[in-house]
Amino acid sequence: MNESTLHIIITGESGNGRTLMMKKKHLRNLILSTVLIAVLLFVGTITGLHQRKSNIVLQEKVATLSRTLEDKTVGKQERLVAQVGQLKESLAEAKKALAENRREKLAIIDRYETQVSQLEQKRTELFEGSISRLDERSKIIKTMMDKIGVKIEVQDDPGHSGGLYIDPNARLSDRLLDKTDQYLSLIQQLPLGRPINTKITSRYGRRIDPLNSKKAFHAGIDFKGRTGDKVRATGNAVVRLSSYSKGLGNHIILSHGNGYETLYAHLSKRLVKSGDKVVRGQNIGLVGNTGRSTGSHLHYEVHFRTKTVDPMKFMQVAKLLSSK
Repeated sequence: MNESTLHIIITGESGNGRTLMMKKKHLRNLILSTVLIAVLLFVGTITGLHQRKSNIVLQEKVATLSRTLEDKTVGKQERLVAQVGQLKESLAEAKKALAENRREKLAIIDRYETQVSQLEQKRTELFEGSISRLDERSKIIKTMMDKIGVKIEVQDDPGHSGGLYIDPNARLSDRLLDKTDQYLSLIQQLPLGRPINTKITSRYGRRIDPLNSKKAFHAGIDFKGRTGDKVRATGNAVVRLSSYSKGLGNHIILSHGNGYETLYAHLSKRLVKSGDKVVRGQNIGLVGNTGRSTGSHLHYEVHFRTKTVDPMKFMQVAKLLSSK
């Protein structure tokens, strides 16, 4: 018998049998193939089951993500809808507030325009009244200047003049202002008014000398006063002299320009020095009894181009101005 051949005897209950001959090599290959197929089937089954389980898990995750995404999307949409609604309400309120503010602003503008119109009307009325008063004051000042003999000299010279042409009837107020300014600039320097508000004890002109009882000429005005009373400058000026002499005692001379000077004598004290600038009403000294004097008083003189003039003219002019 060949050892490479395998005999398989199959018998039944009847006693009959069959004999199968198969080579061992073929049987071994058959068994290996069967085992391999079984292993492949097993591995395939295990892999399929694992893949199926993975697919189920993945599907569940996908479903969960889908639900989460859907929830978030729905939530965002709801929030967006709510925000849009709030924005619309805010916009409506802002438009309403803007409309109210606009109405208020228009009302304020109307009130301001009314007030401006009223103020403009008042300004026009005041301006017209001021022009009238300015014209009146200009006439008063001119009268005053004529009274004390002061003239503003203007030498017309077409060969040395110029400027824009302006209708002479167009700016009455400007002409009045120019004319008045000319007067006022000079009035600020003129020695007007009283240097001290007391009684006059001796006037300007001829008199009997109080010391020797002889006829004499008095070049100024004497004001009664107490030692230490304040003496004021009667106009803007520069102090030309602040000194002492036997006759005048402590005295001050002010230069007012345009040929005018004033003298303040018999002072107990001088409060300014030569070269100082003073203004009308400024205290320049104190009443006293120095020099040739019989008692405390102020001797006051007005000079025009080195000659004495009656100070009463200038005091009367100051009274005229203050009464208007």
